[in-house]
Amino acid sequence: MSLFLFLTACTSTDNNSDQIKIGILNTPNDVAVARNLNYFEKEFPGKQLKFITFDSGVDANKALMSGGVDFATMGDTNGVVALTADIPVKLLWINEICGNNEQLIVKKSSNIKNIQDLKGKKIATPFASTSHYSLMIVLKKYHLEDKVTVLDMDTQNIVAAWKRGNIDAAYTWQPTLTQLQSDGKTLLDSSTLGNWGYSTGNVTLVRDQFLKDRPKDVEKFVKVLSKAHKLRKSNYHLAVKAAAKQTGISVSDADKQMKGTDWISIDQEYSTNYLGNKRNIGQFVKEMQVAGKFMYGQQTISYAPGFDEFNNFTYRFGGDQFWKH
Repeated sequence: MSLFLFLTACTSTDNNSDQIKIGILNTPNDVAVARNLNYFEKEFPGKQLKFITFDSGVDANKALMSGGVDFATMGDTNGVVALTADIPVKLLWINEICGNNEQLIVKKSSNIKNIQDLKGKKIATPFASTSHYSLMIVLKKYHLEDKVTVLDMDTQNIVAAWKRGNIDAAYTWQPTLTQLQSDGKTLLDSSTLGNWGYSTGNVTLVRDQFLKDRPKDVEKFVKVLSKAHKLRKSNYHLAVKAAAKQTGISVSDADKQMKGTDWISIDQEYSTNYLGNKRNIGQFVKEMQVAGKFMYGQQTISYAPGFDEFNNFTYRFGGDQFWKH
């Protein structure tokens, strides 16, 4: 199935320097921590901050194209879509690396004991998501691409289909996983994919025009998220409480979700393991390029971006003085 992203909205000419529009995921991540603890308000005094929640990276990308948001967080696979759809944005930040917060889970009643037992089964996942990409990598590795039925479902429909017995398995993320685990069994999670060289994560993109017009505000935005990452390391309990309160979930659920992801520090962001620097592209970006090749093969994007395109797509702050402020 082709999943090309058609973006027809008109580009916004809004240049209001007092407003910052931020597209978010309703998940206990660095943005949630920063919002709850008023990090944004402290860094942007007098600015009008507008947070817009998106259920999918497709919608977030449309908003970036139209100028409806200045920043947007999404799965890195949708970042690849943004690049190939010529949305004028840059990859700015890795919010979190997926681990056991995303899993391939099967119903205990299905008698599926290993990956090969998926043959002939129905598996649900949200298409064009990091989970979808991870699932397709697994199916390809085990030569099951044409031997299973993969169904496109959002997380709510996955839970409903699971309860009705309409699906045998799902590749999805928390908190949906919690609702499946009582009668489910995990076959693998996304940390395994990372070990195979197919890391996935949530990333934040910034509009090119906003970056050009307001580079200092972009720098401040990154510092806000970096502060949330530092808090998780220095006071994990406070970070979890803040994330839970902001997203409206229990502290135990927030803890489970956050422990399933890796939040990297700002100096790691610009290391060769992640975004890299102006001289060397990072490993995470290289793995995004691998994802792009795979997605092109699956006909979910119109072409496979090359090394130079990913390098130009990634915005990196230069020099140690940035994160030592």
